[in-house]
Amino acid sequence: MTAAQGAFTRDWFDSHVPVWTRLLAPLVGRAGARALEIGCFEGRATCWLLANVLTGAGARIDCVDTFEGSDEYPSMDVSMAGVRERFEANVAPWRDRVETYVGGSADVLRRLDGRYEFVYVDASHAAADVIADAVLAWPLLAAGGVMIFDDYAWDWFARPERNPRIAVDAFRACYAGHYELLHVGYQVAVRKLPAYSQSAAAAILPPRPQGHAD
Repeated sequence: MTAAQGAFTRDWFDSHVPVWTRLLAPLVGRAGARALEIGCFEGRATCWLLANVLTGAGARIDCVDTFEGSDEYPSMDVSMAGVRERFEANVAPWRDRVETYVGGSADVLRRLDGRYEFVYVDASHAAADVIADAVLAWPLLAAGGVMIFDDYAWDWFARPERNPRIAVDAFRACYAGHYELLHVGYQVAVRKLPAYSQSAAAAILPPRPQGHAD
């Protein structure tokens, strides 16, 4: 079964497949690989990962969602009726490799035990929630692991703090030197470095005035 064969009412994912295929190639078939998906909706990305990346022995994915939707959904004509049931049906072929945590990400992420080789941040679009999810998930991401932020270019709301972009930019600035930037487009992808890198930080932050200590 592929993601395209599931019961989906929306396709917010398939356009990202070429980038994901390239970025996640090292995880394909890796035994024991673990992924964390923060916000899964009907499981389109979940199914793609399970069918194409998390194919090694013991590979798993943990999914976090309230299954209650976001505050923009009414204006987008998105109904949450039956979403959890569709998610469960869509991932059923891989049921033994999927753990579902129903609840707010701010609570669930504090209870999880890493390490994950891949983290997908795709829950609330509010900037404060996006950066909270990223900060809570970052310690769970293994060195060398990839974190992808969805909806970096999403601008549904006129007020910028209700969209993800400023949160992703703030995270990138705060964690400069701790990651390698892999991709910037509609989504942003970073790879966690095993140790702080001054050169990686310099690529993100402006130079500091002389005379200031590190």
